[in-house]
Amino acid sequence: MEEFLQREFFKWVEKAAKLIRSYEGDEITVVHHNDADGLCSAAILSKVCEYLGYKSEFICIEKVYPAIVERIHRERDGMIIYTDLAGLAAEMIDKINAGRSRVLIIDHHPAKDVESDTVHVLDPELAGISGDVFVSASSLNYIFFRVLAGKEAVDYAYIAVIGSVGDYHDRSGGVLGFDRFALDEATDNGQVKVGLEGVRERYYVEKFEEYADVIAKRLTTLGAVGYEERGYRLGIRACFEGFDEKILRKVSELEEIKESKFRDMIERLKEGELKQEKYTQWFHVRDFFYPMGVKTVGEFCQLIKDMSFVDDRKYLIGFQDKPKFIPDIGEIDWECVKVSGRTPTPLERKILRGEMPGLDYLIPKASEKVGGFADATHKIAAATIIDKGKEEELIKALEDLVEKYETS
Repeated sequence: MEEFLQREFFKWVEKAAKLIRSYEGDEITVVHHNDADGLCSAAILSKVCEYLGYKSEFICIEKVYPAIVERIHRERDGMIIYTDLAGLAAEMIDKINAGRSRVLIIDHHPAKDVESDTVHVLDPELAGISGDVFVSASSLNYIFFRVLAGKEAVDYAYIAVIGSVGDYHDRSGGVLGFDRFALDEATDNGQVKVGLEGVRERYYVEKFEEYADVIAKRLTTLGAVGYEERGYRLGIRACFEGFDEKILRKVSELEEIKESKFRDMIERLKEGELKQEKYTQWFHVRDFFYPMGVKTVGEFCQLIKDMSFVDDRKYLIGFQDKPKFIPDIGEIDWECVKVSGRTPTPLERKILRGEMPGLDYLIPKASEKVGGFADATHKIAAATIIDKGKEEELIKALEDLVEKYETS
């Protein structure tokens, strides 16, 4: 069965490779996420474009949303690649694209395929392979590059390792599956050394003279905390050139901003801003985290989910106002809110045993009920965007879904 799934997966990769090889335009637009995995994916795709002789434009977004997709497709044509997001958005993108551009979605989150002549989805989930465990977006892009360029792609295997670690794919003690393939290629070529700390592997990246988890944290800081000032561009550059003093100083400044705001928000939650329902606990930061990007509400949830003031039996949901200005796109006329969900460790274990529903089910379903759009979801971490003012409706929808799951 495992060999069959791998064969099916590589058929999908070959199909995507054929799609990009046959493109007759001269420029490709790459739309990517702003965490470490998204930045590493963009870095690898920059080399794909370079190898194939295409000019490239890079657009960094925090979430796929119809208004953003409309702007991208209205102002560009040719070929557009979405990566580390959009797995669930193929149908919406196809509708908005209306046959104008050739679109390739390279994602590792839960996905839905679409019957389309112009929109194609490359996602391991559609071949029955967990993108939550066995392949990060950066590993997927590396394999895509490997199929296109053969051994010329191997010079960038270390980038896939950093992206995988940035997406916590080493959480079971080490990376697995196709992430492991990229790691093996990086170690075989002297780019990465594998060390053991207790029962956990750590990956030392020779180019940076630093561990992959440290590098990934810097990249996510640049992309998420520094989103409004386009810190992700520094991150992509650092994937190839390393972290000079200027970039390290910027990372340090951003970390200080984040730590200060996170510390203040923790105190506010302890003082009563963490609202308790039967199955969920939630809070709203409004615009308190600005100028940090809205991915930071997810990082904040990840940080606090196992703290003593958080109920470890309940889903943790955070809301953050979404600014109207998108750095690489411009002003968007909307009033919306980013929603991030995380699970405390005891609840996480129940989800993985199938005793409680995962966020990959709850967040899209609840989001649908209030007219929102969810993408890039995992069992224990998920996000969506909804209209401002519908926060309590979303919480009620979540409560109802968990209630139905328990009673069934």
